[in-house]
Formats: sequence, C-alpha cells, structure tokens
Amino acid sequence: MMVPAGDRRFTAGSSLRLHLALVALAAVVAALAASPGRVAAQDPSGEDLYVQNCAACHQADGSGIEGAFPPLVDNPSAADPAYVAGVIVEGKSGPLEVLGVAYDAVMPPVAGLSEDQVQAIAAHVTGLAGAAPTPTTVAVDEPSGGNSVRGHDLFVGSSGFSNGGSACASCHSAGEVGSLGGSSLGPDLTDVYGRLGGEAGLSGWLTNPPSQTMSPIFGDKPLTEAEIADVVAFLAKAPDADPPPEQLDWLLLAGFIGCGVLFAGMAVAWRGMRKTYVDTLRSAR
Repeated sequence: MMVPAGDRRFTAGSSLRLHLALVALAAVVAALAASPGRVAAQDPSGEDLYVQNCAACHQADGSGIEGAFPPLVDNPSAADPAYVAGVIVEGKSGPLEVLGVAYDAVMPPVAGLSEDQVQAIAAHVTGLAGAAPTPTTVAVDEPSGGNSVRGHDLFVGSSGFSNGGSACASCHSAGEVGSLGGSSLGPDLTDVYGRLGGEAGLSGWLTNPPSQTMSPIFGDKPLTEAEIADVVAFLAKAPDADPPPEQLDWLLLAGFIGCGVLFAGMAVAWRGMRKTYVDTLRSAR
C-alpha cells in the first residue's frame, strides 16, 4: 500500500517534534540532577530533625537541663559524630558525668530514622558542641500550672486525652495508682518528676516522647499544653501520695482458692463418672 506524499511529510514532522520533546525533557531532568540542593531542600534538615526528636530533652540550643538531660554544647563526646550517631541508634543508659554534673537517665534509641537522617542529626549536634550557652537549671519545685485532680483523671483514663491518646495507666503506675489501678508494662512513674528535673524536663518529655514505645503511640495523638500541665501536676505529687492498698496478695490467694475448689470438683466428678462407667461394663457382662 502506497502512502501519499502528504502523509509522509506529516509523519516526518511528527517524528521530529517527538524527538525535540524528548531532548527537552532530558535537559530538564539533567538540570534537576545537577541541582541536588534544590531537591534536598524538600527533606528535613539536621536542625529540623533535631528539634523534632531531641530538643524536648536537650533543648533547642543544646543547653540541656542540668541534673536531668546533659548538655550537648561544649560537650567533648558530642563533638564526635560517630559517637553521637551511635547513641541515636542504640540509646544510652547508666550514670555519666558531663561538665562536672552527674546524670543518670535513660535515653532510648530514636526510632524511625534513616541512616542519612541519623547522620544529619549527628552533624547538627556536632555543630552545637562548639557553642556554649548556659545550661538550663531547674529547681524541682511545685509546677507552675496544671490541676493535679484533672491530671489524675487523665492518667487513669477516667477522662480521655482530647487527641485520643492512651491513658498513662495502661502501661504505668504512679503514687496511689498502683497494683490493680495501674499497669506494670512500663516503668513506675512515682519519682519521674524529680528524676527528669522537674516541670521543664517532664513537660519536654511529654511534649515529644522520644522513647520507642511512646513515640508511635503519641506521635499523631499529642497531648495538649493543658493536658501536659495537668499530668505534670499529678506526677509532681505522686511521691507524697499514700501507697495503694495491698490488694494483689488477696487477689492471688482468692485465685489459688478458686483453683483448688475447681480441681476438687473435677476430681469428685471424675470419680462419679468412672464409677458409672465401670458399673456399665460389669452389667454388660
């Protein structure tokens, strides 16, 4: 079949335009590839990642909270990016001394970070290590705001968190909330107010929980400022609360008694069933 000359000219023109479009597209892709800064700008910077994952405890300027969270500025260990990256990935616990101040808290591993993000945070922390702001000093006094009664209700779950977060007592006990009222899945929080350096440290922790367990639970269900203030007020008074009544031993005793009665009943029933079975066999003879 012969193609008219007009059609051949049309086909050739279309092919030329297609080739020109492909060349233009390749040029755009090459230009974008040659500008990594413009693409990288879409990703969070090391500073942004630090603020999201670390600043709640170590403060945005890296000054830390004296006695609760060590400073990163002027900290020789923080000047080593490999050390910082290792702590981010593996966490750190146990006593240590930084700039003459003793610390004994637990830093859990930071979850959900890629290797590049870990390195970006480490680079930012290394930069902070050269600065020298004055560490925040916190006197462990009564919290400045919040209602401890509302905090108790939020802790045990009789009042729900506005964003749908789980009640603290689902995993923790604290003060009078223990035994049957709390849980032992997580650590006891009776002394957490003093252990984290008072209102600033505990509020920072609750604002952006860095632990592997709490981060996914509250990441998209954060506590409001008012809820944090109320929970902090409750936990501040937890060490002075009367300990919970010793109910667990009675519960275990009741359980043992119930099991004993159950097994005794089963034994009696089995004897009756066995006797009936034997009588049936004898009568069959």
